[in-house]
This record gives sequence, C-alpha cells and structure tokens, in this order.
Amino acid sequence: MTTAPALATERFLTDQQREIARLQRMRGRACLEPAEADALATLHDSLLPAPGGADEATALLTRPVSRELEIPEYYRYTCLHVYGWFLDFFPDDPVAGALLALHTTLADLLEVERAAWVAGTEPECGDERIKRLDHATVTVRATVVNHLLQVRIGDLVDRAAADPELARRTALLAECTRFPRSDRHEENLFLRAVQCCETLFFLVRRLAVETAATKDEFPARAAARLELAGVCAGLLNDVFSVLRTLTPEGFMTFRDFTGAASAVQSLNYHTMEISIYGYDPRKAEVFGNVDHLAVLNSDGVRSHHPLSAALADTADERLEKGWAELDRALAKWRGGHYRFARTYLPSDTPASGGTDGAAYVKRFVKKDACVAGADPFGGLPLLSGFLYR
Repeated sequence: MTTAPALATERFLTDQQREIARLQRMRGRACLEPAEADALATLHDSLLPAPGGADEATALLTRPVSRELEIPEYYRYTCLHVYGWFLDFFPDDPVAGALLALHTTLADLLEVERAAWVAGTEPECGDERIKRLDHATVTVRATVVNHLLQVRIGDLVDRAAADPELARRTALLAECTRFPRSDRHEENLFLRAVQCCETLFFLVRRLAVETAATKDEFPARAAARLELAGVCAGLLNDVFSVLRTLTPEGFMTFRDFTGAASAVQSLNYHTMEISIYGYDPRKAEVFGNVDHLAVLNSDGVRSHHPLSAALADTADERLEKGWAELDRALAKWRGGHYRFARTYLPSDTPASGGTDGAAYVKRFVKKDACVAGADPFGGLPLLSGFLYR
C-alpha cells in the first residue's frame, strides 16, 4: 500500500500518536497481531467516556478497535466518527463543514494517488484516475455554499489553511480516516470513495430537509439549497466515476479483508432516501434485522413527508427544475451502484452484508414503492444530522 504524504499532520500528533497511526497502516487494520489490537483497544477504552485535550487524537485513531463500544463493522471500517467529530465544529453551518470534509478527503486521496504515480506503483489506469479525482476536487472547490455572499468551498479551504484550529481539524480528519484493512493500494481508493459518499448522503439529506422546511416562506433560499443538493448528487456520480477506475480483479484483492462491513448498514444512505422519496416498506425486514437501523421502522420516520411529496405540486419553476435535476442525478447514481455491484461482485459470491448483491441493489433502483407520510417534522431531528455508530 502506498503511504500517504504526511501533509501538515506531523505537528498535530505526539510521537505516540504517530506510532499508533503507523502501526495500523503498516499492514492494514485486519492484519494487526492480536497483542497489537488488544493494546490499542485497551488504550482507547481507558480514555472513555469523553476524551479531550491531548488525548483527543488518540481516541480518534483507536475508536474502531474498541472492545467496550458496540460499533457495527461498517462503522469500524469507515471511521465516520472522525467526520462526526469534524462536523461538531460547524454547529451553525454543517453543510459548509461537510463540503470542507469532502474536499479534505478527496485532496488526501489525490495526493496519495499522485505520490504513487511518481513512485511508479500506480495501476495502469492511474493517469485517468488522477484526472477524474482532480475534476471532482475542482468541482467541490467551485461549489457555492453561500449564494448571498458567493462564498465557495475553495474560499473555506483557503481560510482553513490560515486558521490554526481548523487547520488542525482538517489535518486530523485526513490522518485519522486513512486506515484500510489491508496493505493493498486499491483499497485506499475504495475506502475514500465510501467516506466521500457518506458525506454526500448527509449533504443531500440535510439540504432536502432544509428545502422542504423553507420552500413556502423563503422560496429563493429553498431553491438555492435544492440546487446545491443537485450539485452534491452530481458529485456522488463523480465519486463513482473515480471508483470505476478499479478493476474487478483489483477489487477482489482486498474485498475479503473488509469482512462484514457492508454499506447496507449505512444510516446516512437510508435516511437520505427517506428524506427524498419517503419510507420504503420493502426495507422493513432489512431495518429490523440490523440493530442500529431498527429506528428507521419507527412511526416517526414512516410518517415523514419527503421532498418528492413536498414539491409535487410546486408552481415555482426554479424549485421544479431543481427537483428534476436532483431526482435525475440520484437515479443515475442508483443505476451506477447497481452496475458496480453487477460488475465487481461475482454472481456466486454473496455481498458482505448478507444480501444477494446486485439483485438486492436492483430491487431498490426504482422508487415507486416508497410511501410519503404527512408529517414534515416526522423523523426529525434524526433525519437532519450526520449519522454514525
């Protein structure tokens, strides 16, 4: 596996924390010796319940190997707790925070891939991968997060570099989430793509909730948020474009290391679909079989009035256009997800979440089975926050 450049992280970590990171990255987390994993778990659990100060980075680095916390495998794998910690710094503007987190993740991956290209260890598709990554990163930088003041994410990136606390947080976000399970270079791309998608699921959902809440009183703001949701949905497709530079053979070199970490367990994905299209009764069994998803079968979530229903009769041309673009981009993403599952998972290989792989994904490509509730506040605040376990 290619080791990522240190970026600016070194000055934010102690010698012990740098060793903790090195140990987990050297062979991949799945290849830690039992004694090594036990030592890291003991270290993390000794810091519970709420480490801070100098121990904050240690806790972020070691949470996925905790023995005390009941963490689903998907969240041990994806390190979404670090994204949650990062977004806590943006209580008044989580959308800007999430887009900054997205840029940080893409920029870190781009630097890793460029370093591999220079070192000659990049796969044959490396030049195309770098081009697609560069396109996605530039798109994020150009994204307008404040239409009134015309503030772009690139402006926030520049400010973050000059702000000591934000510089620390962005550096730790990159450092504390770069932990594939194996030493295969290609797994880093897969992990980063999943993390980017999780951030975008949250963004689309949050912006959908904001659009529905403001469309009557502040239609211009609602339209701007809906357009931004469409941009984020488009970025989901850009991320998948990068992911498709993996070959099926490259994917299978690390797939077994991911174990039971399945995207079926993703709270951010399922709640995004509920906020956009409504509750899908076909997923009731899936939600019931996964402990942390059971809340999605609650009466409050089932009663949620989704964006599709909220905009069904809109006479606002801007909202109507924004909805069509968002729906089209999400449909394209679902189709791409199905094609990825069909291409990269052998037909005789079950998916890591215990589903039937591509057939499972195909069942939910169309959204005509979703049921719209009548309560615009149904499922809130659950449906408005960044979710992980």
